[in-house]
Amino acid sequence: MLQPAPTSPARAPLATTKHELPPLILHPISHAGDALKEHSADDAEILRAEARRLELRMLCCLGMDLTRWLAQCVEFAAADPALAAVSEGHFMDLLVDNPPESVSRKMLAWGVNDFRTIFARSLGLSAIFPRPPAQGQISDSFVRDFARYSDALYRARRLALPSTAAGTLSFQFEVYASGEYAQMLEKSWGL
Repeated sequence: MLQPAPTSPARAPLATTKHELPPLILHPISHAGDALKEHSADDAEILRAEARRLELRMLCCLGMDLTRWLAQCVEFAAADPALAAVSEGHFMDLLVDNPPESVSRKMLAWGVNDFRTIFARSLGLSAIFPRPPAQGQISDSFVRDFARYSDALYRARRLALPSTAAGTLSFQFEVYASGEYAQMLEKSWGL
């Protein structure tokens, strides 16, 4: 006669350790539309090309903010032995693939619906443009198809980094506009 297998006690889920990362601070891009004002509606092709150049420059500026944040997160992880296995790639995944709900809500409130794609493209472009390129530094064909190039650059950048299993680690961070963050600091300092 078969004996039922002994049942083991139910395992409690592993506790998740939450870590508060530095805030992601996004800086405004001033004079963004000035180049477009110089052209009339009759210059439709020139206007489209300038709009693409402007978008590329804005993504490069955003890439500077995201790259700075990634460096801060890597520095944060390096200071904690429990986070030794967490790499830049993990923080890229957190930012692009699995941001905290509060970040998603804020980006949507700002009217940025496809922020994950925007973040990925910005990180891809920042791999080759640490600063926004001047007009003469990029070809017209690159500008015309920069979305494809930046998507490919992001994939290449991400694949070049090790994949780390963060296990039971949970990371939280907030996103702020630079002016908003400055006001919060002033209030906290009693200024």
